[in-house]
Amino acid sequence: MTKVYFKTIFLLFLSTIVFADVAKISELKKEAKSDDDGKFYLERLHSLNARHGLNTVSLSDKSIVGKKSYRFEVNHGECGQEPGWSDCENERERAELYYEWNKNEEKWKKEKWYRFYVFVPKEYNSLAPSKTSIIQWKRRNPSKVLIMFQLHHGGLYFNINGDTFKPDVFYHLKYFKDLRDQWTEIVFNTNWHPDADKGFMKVWIDGKMKIDYKGVANHPIKGAELNLRYGIYSSFLDRYRKTFGETKHKQRVLYFDGVRGDVTCEKLLKDEKRCNELLSQTVSEYRVYNPNNFETVKKFKEDDLKSLVEPAILDNSNNSNSGKYVHDDFSTQEINFLMTAKDEDEKCIRKELGPGLDLLRKDTINHKRYTRPIIITWIKKIIKNCSS
Repeated sequence: MTKVYFKTIFLLFLSTIVFADVAKISELKKEAKSDDDGKFYLERLHSLNARHGLNTVSLSDKSIVGKKSYRFEVNHGECGQEPGWSDCENERERAELYYEWNKNEEKWKKEKWYRFYVFVPKEYNSLAPSKTSIIQWKRRNPSKVLIMFQLHHGGLYFNINGDTFKPDVFYHLKYFKDLRDQWTEIVFNTNWHPDADKGFMKVWIDGKMKIDYKGVANHPIKGAELNLRYGIYSSFLDRYRKTFGETKHKQRVLYFDGVRGDVTCEKLLKDEKRCNELLSQTVSEYRVYNPNNFETVKKFKEDDLKSLVEPAILDNSNNSNSGKYVHDDFSTQEINFLMTAKDEDEKCIRKELGPGLDLLRKDTINHKRYTRPIIITWIKKIIKNCSS
């Protein structure tokens, strides 16, 4: 009788763990509405959140808008799977909420404004050089990541993602020392337009404009459905284990609050004076994260941030990540630098490679001639010297 009793209690306990997220979705939706989420619609928890996660998404008393915030937690091995895909088999772990726009798919070519408050705890564990997206937009048909806000060595970045655009760019937004133990406001404005003369993306961090980009802002193929996911999404986790000799991934915890979406700044922030102040700003310097090897870098160095006067020119033709920008021995950032360098950077490369740069670009670095260790070392040295 005792065994049966304890077995029953144990099974009930397991069921509360497995189905905890599902039971909380109504509470999460209620909180979203109480914070006035505008045009946003909280649809569901991401289907790839770990069903066995102990505390994947919950409500917290730590807040900056209203009385509650969303708390996201991911622990080692908390990965999910769905038909046709497994995070567990692809070095990923996540805890994300899945949003759409007023119960309908968010359309491209229409101006949108978004606001997020994110709180990074003082004890937050970075798993860089693995990637950790905290906010991402993705489109369907074709399924492509558009942009991400990511945490990596050095803090918070705005990633114009290589899944849709080339080059894949990481713009530095805020240092970890300024992120930890406080709320950070992120305001993002775009129209998701695929045409270079119409598209734009703008980012403000804590009221200061960091990104003012004009150009392609979507995949060119019609298939306008977009959706937002935010929380914690860790990918390429093997990089962390290999780089630091670890066997387990440390716990990650973040908080989000006051998440809203609307069609104008005034409707989003409900403050015309503040909107005028935001829109009057300009950006004098862009800082792009470009370490020597993105996949194995152990720590942040100030020299890894390259200053630009203007944002990078993006290309969204065909599939920007069709394979020609992928190489086992070179990072995406290294290849993008070789393929797109202009002016003084290109002169520096040509000083060493000469017409070999044209051949390299024609071959898109996938030719077997670029697999020899001595050639790889030589080219990496050129990249380091010319991009510094």
